[in-house]
Amino acid sequence: MNQAILTSCAPWAMCLIVAVIAARVLVAISGAKLDFARLRKVHSNELGSVQSLSFVLTLPFFVMVLMLIVQVNQIMFGNILVHYSAFAAVRSASVWIPANGDPVYETANRISSNPITLLNSTEQGRQYLISPAIDGKYAEIRQAATLACMPLAPSRNLGYALGQYGTRSQIGMEKVYSGLDPNSAVNTKISDRIRNKLAYAYPNTDVQLTFWHRSHPRIVRIRDERVEWRDPPLWPIHPEIYDVSPYDEYYPNEIGWQDELTALVTFNLPLLPGPIRFFAPTGGSIAPDGATPSRDQSGEVFIWPLKAFATMGMEGQKPQRPYWQETIQ
Repeated sequence: MNQAILTSCAPWAMCLIVAVIAARVLVAISGAKLDFARLRKVHSNELGSVQSLSFVLTLPFFVMVLMLIVQVNQIMFGNILVHYSAFAAVRSASVWIPANGDPVYETANRISSNPITLLNSTEQGRQYLISPAIDGKYAEIRQAATLACMPLAPSRNLGYALGQYGTRSQIGMEKVYSGLDPNSAVNTKISDRIRNKLAYAYPNTDVQLTFWHRSHPRIVRIRDERVEWRDPPLWPIHPEIYDVSPYDEYYPNEIGWQDELTALVTFNLPLLPGPIRFFAPTGGSIAPDGATPSRDQSGEVFIWPLKAFATMGMEGQKPQRPYWQETIQ
């Protein structure tokens, strides 16, 4: 993860270096000099002043460069948090998916009631996409990613509604906050800021879960003949090929034990006022012609989508019911 963070931040680090050099050049052109003795007398100076033309011309550009430096630092910090968010999401998935949840659709190694989708197939295995869900295990995984991105969300009210999981997170965070600082209950703005951050973070954090189901060769006996066989695909199962009924192997929403999970997290980072917002990638609530910079759903905030992914093997216990290829002698 550290290498991925350094790779994603490298272009912004170069931009930061260029911006600092530009700010230093503008200071030299303007002729401004730092004099602490004169600064101490500013509050009592009533003589007025006349600024040079070079200073007046370069000041707006200098302010814009300073805002650019602040924004680039925020994006670099955002990259770090989004990478941590991806790790939190895949770590949560590796623990939640093997757990027993809903007794009908989300037993061990199963997630959501929708069948998984095949994305790619090779001789080494198959890549599947887990269908999103608004509740259950998928919602818990998405909540882990959202809480990691919460520090990047604005604390002012943008009109977002707080859903079920957001309300639960707010109650938990307020209890933690009051436990760390008992005097925080006096400040009523703390609760409002937590609520506003969560309300923005949930709809602006997207989690895509994929996994890789490997095809391991093994020697099995089929009709008194020993042949090399590979693990069958998760879904759909073809009885005419594997000579089993569909539910003798995997459920439609079941993930193979110890398959590699990958979480791709996308967070819409709110941009500060400054020139970089006009270079933001198009997306979100934009005009039909796509010419305007991207904004969030409220239409009040310019956003810069940040993406990161992390991969981890699924944990948990092996299913009690043996897989079909393991029962053949």
